[in-house]
Amino acid sequence: MAFPVNVPRVPGVPSVLFASSVGQVLSFLTQDAVGIFTGIAQQQPWGIYLGGAPVVLADNVVSFDFRKQWAISDYPVEQGAFASYNKVFIPFDGRFRFTAGGSDSNRQALLDSIDAIAGDLNLYTIVTPIAIYPNVNITHYDYSQTATNGVGLLSVDVWTEEVRETSALSMSNTASPTAASQVNGGTVQPVAATPAQAAQTGPIAAAGG
Repeated sequence: MAFPVNVPRVPGVPSVLFASSVGQVLSFLTQDAVGIFTGIAQQQPWGIYLGGAPVVLADNVVSFDFRKQWAISDYPVEQGAFASYNKVFIPFDGRFRFTAGGSDSNRQALLDSIDAIAGDLNLYTIVTPIAIYPNVNITHYDYSQTATNGVGLLSVDVWTEEVRETSALSMSNTASPTAASQVNGGTVQPVAATPAQAAQTGPIAAAGG
């Protein structure tokens, strides 16, 4: 596009930006936009973290989906009806979409970083600009490449799920089971008295004698 360079500034002629002015405006807008997005990226850490450091080596986080749900238990009653009796909180899950472009080694680094954490038992933390979700583990990841898609820009979906830890029951100063005294309970089978026991009790008078 050509810009006029010798437009007289006289009454009746509209003001026209010269090429140098247009270049300055575009440069300002470009620098301002880059600064804005850079500031947003620095202020909004997205990703999966362990010990305060990101574990997925991605160029960008395209999206994040969070799902939290409950299950209502029910049981059948007469005439085919159902009645609900409990509500159970299901562990939440978060899903990321990471991307990496540039060289093949950069895309391979993204896959390697995801594959390194996909099969372990570590508890990671999801970090987003508005919320932090601790104690998650990777349950799934996938990506797709075709001749026209995913060659220059690799997109990988990573699924995570909350892991709920249960505290172990511990006891202290417990008594040994062998220290308890014997207790006779329940049905006792009769046994014949010994001669010594019979001599102590003496003869039993006949009823009505």
